[in-house]
Amino acid sequence: MADLQIIRIDDAKALVRVGVPDPERANPQEVRISVAMGLADPPDYVAHDRIGATLDYDRILHFIRDDLGAPAHLIETLADRIAGHCLALSERARWVEVTVKKPSVLSGDGMVSVLIRRER
Repeated sequence: MADLQIIRIDDAKALVRVGVPDPERANPQEVRISVAMGLADPPDYVAHDRIGATLDYDRILHFIRDDLGAPAHLIETLADRIAGHCLALSERARWVEVTVKKPSVLSGDGMVSVLIRRER
């Protein structure tokens, strides 16, 4: 089995317009997004201690915070957009898992969330 590097981002916050009823999408809501991404064939990082040797996670964070696109009905749609973006960042990307949590849906404790996994 080939070596694999996993990059993780946990619970990044984003303000998005999401929800099934129109009034729910009227105002931005906070969602929390986690990404796990498997990259094949990592280099020897001792010899290649530069950002070009890996994936710049800031490109994922920027997309989550600033480029999620048009309002969506479903958090599944947001997760799918993020997964597509992540896989497009590197030919080394073998898979990505994206979790979107929406704290505002449930009254009291708990969160609604969805996890999507995409593979190359």
